[in-house]
Amino acid sequence: MNYADLQAGWAEWLIDALAESGVRRAVVSPGSRSTPLVLAIARAERQGRMMTTVVVDERAAGFFALGQARATGEPSLLVCTSGTAGAHYLPTIVEASQARVPLIVLTADRPFELRGRGASQTTDQAGMFERFVRKSIEVGPADSDPRAVDGLLRTAWLAVHAATWPDPGPVHLNMGFRKPLEPTGVPNAELETLHTRVAQLLDGGLPAAVRATTHVDSSALDEAAARIRRAKRGLLVLGPAGLSEAPDDDAVNSFADAAGIPVLAEATSQRRFGGSAPSSVCDVFEPLFGSAGFLSNHAPDLVVQVGDAPAGRALGAWIATSGVERILISAQATSEAFNQASQILIGDAGVALRALTDRLPGNEETNKAWTRTMVSAADMAAEVVDTTLADGPSDVLTQGAAIRLAVQAVPQGGLLMLGNSMPVRDVDLYCRSAARDIGVLSQRGAAGIDGLISGAIGAATASRRPTVLVVGDVSFLHDVGGLAVCREATQTGVPVAVVVLQNGGGRLFELLPVRGQTDMEPTFDRFFLTPTALDIGQVANSFGVESRRVTRPGALAESLAGAMAGAGVTVIEAVVDGLGAVDTIRRITDSVDAKLRALPEI
Repeated sequence: MNYADLQAGWAEWLIDALAESGVRRAVVSPGSRSTPLVLAIARAERQGRMMTTVVVDERAAGFFALGQARATGEPSLLVCTSGTAGAHYLPTIVEASQARVPLIVLTADRPFELRGRGASQTTDQAGMFERFVRKSIEVGPADSDPRAVDGLLRTAWLAVHAATWPDPGPVHLNMGFRKPLEPTGVPNAELETLHTRVAQLLDGGLPAAVRATTHVDSSALDEAAARIRRAKRGLLVLGPAGLSEAPDDDAVNSFADAAGIPVLAEATSQRRFGGSAPSSVCDVFEPLFGSAGFLSNHAPDLVVQVGDAPAGRALGAWIATSGVERILISAQATSEAFNQASQILIGDAGVALRALTDRLPGNEETNKAWTRTMVSAADMAAEVVDTTLADGPSDVLTQGAAIRLAVQAVPQGGLLMLGNSMPVRDVDLYCRSAARDIGVLSQRGAAGIDGLISGAIGAATASRRPTVLVVGDVSFLHDVGGLAVCREATQTGVPVAVVVLQNGGGRLFELLPVRGQTDMEPTFDRFFLTPTALDIGQVANSFGVESRRVTRPGALAESLAGAMAGAGVTVIEAVVDGLGAVDTIRRITDSVDAKLRALPEI
């Protein structure tokens, strides 16, 4: 048997087994050493068993695949050649690991006899992502022993299983290939026997890698219910959660009603713009936790946190420093960012909330005054936000107005993707909850600002859901290469609007203590603010992407409506006053604090 033909079959069998195990999408970057894998994927695509996207830049390819997996909950397959190619996947793998997004990373490599001895395009790839992946597997060289073939198929199944359960995340497969990399195409009876064997095994079906539902221990639920019953001023805080792991509306509302506590739902929790508005919702809550006067008389005595640590800076700072009793409900204990939880319930959040609801009969009557006070305070804060935004000239585009218009433009059932730093927090400040059935995507795993364009397009094309991405100008610069994948959205016909808040750099730093240091000019602008002189429209156009530059609210609304009515990607540069955006947040915080001091103590 010719080894090149056996090697080609080895690659085919792995790809076929991955497809049989639930991998439906592959993102491939070109290269020579990965030739057997690419030919196998092209074959699977022709047979209708795998959808393939070719992305030249591995960094953009990684985030594109990450976006696919975020939107679908299914692991996408990343394939690249040897050398430094795979290293470009590292930011994606870190985010996938910390955000619990399933991903299969398959790197082609040189054979073992060329490793560690200066061969071209060769580096130590085995285990190169080991600290961030759920499993790292060195796939052995092609072997005609039926036992090895059986093991190869089960390796594919094992990779998908490890990527999806019990802790979803990335899995790395490294696979060496020898030249010649191309099959001869000459028929061989022994090879045909192996092909038949594999086909029969796969037709019989590999075990389905299904994520099981984890249940919280009954005694732990009894203890948590007792804590909730004792509390007089409890809160349900819904932090960041993926589309597939967030508790459903009914579980949240039933628990909040039974516990008699208000709900603080961040946009990234999937419940702020879900299928139904949360019960007893506190829409604008961040300024409440920036008000010393309010907290002196109305500090909560219990927080039930679902999901990851909230993105809100004031809320997070209060949790970290107040010593408040806190129950964390999460799929993983690693979601405890504050090191102070009184109790951690690890399991499916929806199941846990329903189980707690069953343990809280009649509790809803206990805390009605507290709930009314919190909802009233949040409503007052929302009124301050509305008034503050209305105070300026109506024809001037502010960051708050841009955020509102972007959220409003997402069609029912669409996707909203939020960049880190200010956009993910601005939505919670400026936008009230609404029953919109909108999925909200973010990169809160490692909270980086890279790969957002690639990720949004990956999510949109895989889900076929209209998508609005909101990013800052610095985030846009970080993923300019992601514009190269925009043609995928055009080919699938899905509309994607990339709203770039052109506010003169990293304005979040204006809100951090470093801005108050003396003698910071021009150090602050150079090292922290980093304003860019990038012509966003020109850059987009160079990739063949349609662009708009707007400075008025009406123009932004019109551009967003046009983008959502069309197909493909539209980049919309929304020019806002960066200093004004920061000043608005400070004025809102101060005004809310003054109003809340008048609330009666309970």
